[in-house]
Amino acid sequence: MRWTAPPDKREITLVILCLTVYFLAYNIDASLQTLGIDPAATQGAVFSRLGLGRSKDIGKDGRKPPGWRDSLEGAIFGDWTWDEGHVAGDGKERYQPKGTGRHGATWMERPKSVKVDDQAFGDSTVDNALQRWGDDLPQTRLVKHVPGYNILDNVYIFNGSVYLVTDSASALPHMSSIVESAGNGFGKWEIISSEDASDILGTYGSTIRGVSWMSADSSPHNSTLFALWRAYSSLDRTIDETGLTKLPPPQRLIFPHNRFFVDQNPPFDEYWIRRARVDTGFHPYLSKAALPQLTVQYLEDWEDYQKMEVPFVYERLVIADRTVASKAAPEDLPVYSTAFDLDASEHWWEPVRRNLAQYVGEYEVKPKAKKVVTYLHTQSQRGPKLSSDDHENLVKALEKMTNYQGYELHVVSTQTSETDWVDRMTAIVKSSVILSVHGDHLMDSVFMRPTPQPTVMELFPADKFVRDREFAVHSVGLHYVAWLGNRYMVISDVRLCSQFGFDLPPVSPPHNEAIEIDIEAIVRSIHESLAHS
Repeated sequence: MRWTAPPDKREITLVILCLTVYFLAYNIDASLQTLGIDPAATQGAVFSRLGLGRSKDIGKDGRKPPGWRDSLEGAIFGDWTWDEGHVAGDGKERYQPKGTGRHGATWMERPKSVKVDDQAFGDSTVDNALQRWGDDLPQTRLVKHVPGYNILDNVYIFNGSVYLVTDSASALPHMSSIVESAGNGFGKWEIISSEDASDILGTYGSTIRGVSWMSADSSPHNSTLFALWRAYSSLDRTIDETGLTKLPPPQRLIFPHNRFFVDQNPPFDEYWIRRARVDTGFHPYLSKAALPQLTVQYLEDWEDYQKMEVPFVYERLVIADRTVASKAAPEDLPVYSTAFDLDASEHWWEPVRRNLAQYVGEYEVKPKAKKVVTYLHTQSQRGPKLSSDDHENLVKALEKMTNYQGYELHVVSTQTSETDWVDRMTAIVKSSVILSVHGDHLMDSVFMRPTPQPTVMELFPADKFVRDREFAVHSVGLHYVAWLGNRYMVISDVRLCSQFGFDLPPVSPPHNEAIEIDIEAIVRSIHESLAHS
């Protein structure tokens, strides 16, 4: 056969084989990746054993590929596994309670962005601050509404006023059912058409991304945080008993009428003087522990936005106004009860309760844990309290009963100068029974574990009663007992009481009347409650 003859099958096979080997070897990294093999690790496994070269590849976890690792790297980093988006470790460190572990740190996982009502919130970049809308302004959309508690998209603030933009007057409720409160923060809320909005707001503005909360009241209340979450949780009716939710965390809580400090400004050169902060209705630590992504803004922050020469638009705003709610709530119910007219999951409170319980290290129920009794006393503050003799005798009786029955007792002051806030909340979270005189401090009881059904006992003067705490306690699945002087009433379900003809005590707000108690009866009822839990 001449050399110019056409190649036969054997020669063609050899040429194809040679070309295949050449291309695979020439781009070995891509070839190995196609086969699902880490090229750096493979080269490391071969060449490191031969003593040839060093790896320049660094993995996403900051380490060399497995084949190149040496004893020094093992001594520095260890042999921990690593999942992208998490701290290196065996996984336990992601859920360890505050104060445990080598550094006493609590690692906070950043949840994935999710969609609510088919719209993503907070997904943006730094270079996307300005929004040019021209003549086509994003119109305000009503998401949820009950008097005093509203969820709105695209709410504009500009030059001291708040604007809701819509071309359909029927698309939004009357302003009197959204906001009535006015004060230092804003002079008016106004519903305007898109044509008027173009004249007032212009053709561009800046978007405040994510979910924002606002307390429109000039005097904040300790139920505000509780009611805002109840309204917001209505957007996710799938919240389960573990607290799993698809709701993005609220990013800011605005108090537009309240300054951060309530005292006069000291001389500029006396910057070390400790200032008196405004009372927001909840302890400053609470929002940071239960809703760690939430920042709190005040009148000073609100003024900064209002003094700037461009409009700002809130992507989503949850608004609470107790003045509006008070006109719609039934006389015998607390003002914040209108928020509960919005449908929500049975476990609506669990995401927030779980966050706080994990913060204080009491989310998991320890095996063979003792039942816990907590007596919250108000003896060191103004307002309702027991007489000194009754207080001391009650503490002695509780100590005797808990020691004999093997229960755990916490006698906790409502004053942080006497009992640290973390210690108080730790006792509350793990309590089986909480006992205290009537007052707003008992709103913290909603952080008790919902099972096995714990009980809140509130002490009132004779023939005095309000439902503020009873309503909150029942809304999160806890038991409630009201002591009216020496008489007590177990209120298990208000609707059933009405249905079967049981009369509730008349709502008559107590003030500073003397509170007489039957210590023996109280201690006995606590023991009976624990025996059935």
